[in-house]
Amino acid sequence: MSLQKTEAVVLKSRRQGETSKILVLYTRAFGKMSLVAKGARSARSRFGGTLEPLNHISLLFYYKETRDLQILSQAEILATFPGIRRDLDKTSIGLAICELVLRLEVAEEGNPLLFRLLLHTLRGIEGCRRDPVNFLRYFQVRLFDLKGFRPELSTCLRCGGPAQENVRFDIVRGGVVCGNCGKQGVSGIPLSLEALHALRTCQQTASAQEIDGLLPSPVAQQQVDHFLDAFLKYHIEGFRDLNALRFYQRIHDQSKEEPRN
Repeated sequence: MSLQKTEAVVLKSRRQGETSKILVLYTRAFGKMSLVAKGARSARSRFGGTLEPLNHISLLFYYKETRDLQILSQAEILATFPGIRRDLDKTSIGLAICELVLRLEVAEEGNPLLFRLLLHTLRGIEGCRRDPVNFLRYFQVRLFDLKGFRPELSTCLRCGGPAQENVRFDIVRGGVVCGNCGKQGVSGIPLSLEALHALRTCQQTASAQEIDGLLPSPVAQQQVDHFLDAFLKYHIEGFRDLNALRFYQRIHDQSKEEPRN
């Protein structure tokens, strides 16, 4: 058993017994890990609020290769993202991203690029002034790259020309088919020029300001979300809708139904 140090984002925590917590973290060095924080729920716990979901922390833990549940020794807060926690929409989207990582990542397979993407996206959500769901879309598109199934969004799969108007996305082949080639009876997910612009921006930029500046119409948003959902479910067998995203959508559906004074 060795003492290890790394950084992590807290994805999830739950109670264990009377005084302890089970944590699932995404770490810079080890990827997704499960740890037990003994005494974390006791009145005199040295951890305090350090182990709350979404926190960026530095930690020391006892690692044993043959054990699924490692033992937390020390933890220190690096960032709590108060701008996320004060806003229900931002909190819901931040938790949806954590839930996505929780479901897709295999335990103890380190991916520093994914850790960096996760932190960058949370910082973007904290500072965003418009719709935080754009950052979930950004995270999903970038996650496709890291998983090795980057969608082709610019060049037609059939003719090799630029894909602009009346584009359809071929889920099986992983790319767009232009309007001219689509006349030959190609099925797929329709993507307007506006939806394509949003997806290409997510794929090509690392600027939180550009992501926050995206203002797709409701129709384009529906197309983008349908594409992301279908593409993810095609590549990840048995993938279910994110609970935190359903909560976010339910809040917005209710707000639309409320009568205006």
